[in-house]
Amino acid sequence: KPMPAPMLLCRGIEYQSMRLPNLLGHETVQEVLEQASTWIPLVQKQCHPDTRKFLCSLFAPVCLDRPVYPCRWLCEAVPDSCEPVMQFFGFFWPEMLKCDQFPQDDVCIAMTTPNATEVSRPKGKA
Repeated sequence: KPMPAPMLLCRGIEYQSMRLPNLLGHETVQEVLEQASTWIPLVQKQCHPDTRKFLCSLFAPVCLDRPVYPCRWLCEAVPDSCEPVMQFFGFFWPEMLKCDQFPQDDVCIAMTTPNATEVSRPKGKA
């Protein structure tokens, strides 16, 4: 499906088409828009530089031959930085985004290094 214009969560990402159902099981564009909009305030808090990339990889996954999930270490980094912000407002990291469901060694969406042209794996992660 084409990326819907009202999809503010993923505005400015590098692709124009998304896969449905998405990686969270949402089957319609309307459902994706409703669910994704609840995450915009967290992205605006800038608690992690790749919060938008992580969430968009799930809510509006890039349309390729097969689904590409976020790397487990990207998933671990985002809540490490953002869950304290969420808890301040009385929210907790949801079960549907628990990191043990994401790949460690397969092709996956990685964190962006500060120069934003390469991806890297944190030291000590194999």
